Amino acid sequence: MGSVEPYATKGGRRYRVLYRKPDHVQTQRRGFRTKKEAELFLASMELNKARGVYVDSGRSRIRLADWLDQWFADRVDLRPSTRDRVAGIIRRDLNPSLGAYPLGEISPSVVQRWIAELSGRLGPASVRKCVHTLSGALDAAVADGRIVLNPARGTKLPRVTKSGKRYLTHEQVDALAEAVDRIGGGQQHGAFNGYGDLVRVLAYCGLRWGEVSGLRVMDVDLRRRRLAVRHTVVEVNGLQHESTPKDYEARSVPIPAALADRLVPLVADRPQEAPLFPSARSRSWLRNRVFREGWLDRAAVEIGQPGLTPHELRHTAASLAVSSGAHVKAVQRILGHASAAVTLDVYSDLFDDDLDAVAEALDLHIRRVADAKGPARGAADVVS
Repeated sequence: MGSVEPYATKGGRRYRVLYRKPDHVQTQRRGFRTKKEAELFLASMELNKARGVYVDSGRSRIRLADWLDQWFADRVDLRPSTRDRVAGIIRRDLNPSLGAYPLGEISPSVVQRWIAELSGRLGPASVRKCVHTLSGALDAAVADGRIVLNPARGTKLPRVTKSGKRYLTHEQVDALAEAVDRIGGGQQHGAFNGYGDLVRVLAYCGLRWGEVSGLRVMDVDLRRRRLAVRHTVVEVNGLQHESTPKDYEARSVPIPAALADRLVPLVADRPQEAPLFPSARSRSWLRNRVFREGWLDRAAVEIGQPGLTPHELRHTAASLAVSSGAHVKAVQRILGHASAAVTLDVYSDLFDDDLDAVAEALDLHIRRVADAKGPARGAADVVS
């Protein structure tokens, strides 16, 4: 056990607590105004040691900003685009409001006030990303023995309202692809670069932009009619970075036979490492912004769908797959979601028709059983 000792200061008597840490090194905590406060602190330290949740108070005095620097530098698992996003959250949303707080002084109420402040200037989804970043850093502080509990856990977060998604029909996909092919001239011509077929790959194979931009000739297997998603290209601060997908995002995606036939001239006699859909100017990886400004935006206006984005063509792929009768697990594998639960959450509206189909199927069975029993008896028959 430790001990409590008084000492004199200009402001009057104070008390210090002498105690041993779990490694048996003696330490102290000064500044208690009453002996009772000092004794309660000592009791809490002894209890925490017995429960195995002891935290060295000196290690919790590091400022959040300094801890974030250390935590972020150690995150070697983050992909370039994620690193850029997290760095921005730390710089814009965490450090200005919470950076000066010592870790040990960040309470749930402090975090909740910060969330309320964020909610006044950011949307619910952005607020949640900020809280997720803070919570990850504080989880690491718990694991490092700097704080006992993560004060960002269990906070109240703003609700994210799901906005309606835009889904194109087969006819609209075809019209969009043809419009893209007509735009430009010479080496900038859409058809010359296969950009109409790029639209079709997005709309029927459900790839993310980084995945379709990173497709190489070697990733197209026309014999099996498959696209191998094993290489991505993302843009961060104007620079393109080549990477690999997450484990569950790497996948083999089926190509409809009619689309596979269209890809034949795009892969014929070309180097295996070459981009399947190259930039019209550099012949390197095609940038999202360049494709939209050069071809997609104009084509979308032409078919009456202004503002259409490549990601909405991924939504379209999900919609067309579900309407064709694909099971949710198949849609999950095509899109590269971590689980079928994610697919159902993102595209729950697409499965509403399934509910009607279930009700209709149950109705058929109910009627079959009733018909087998003979004419239904009315209430009057029962009474008589």
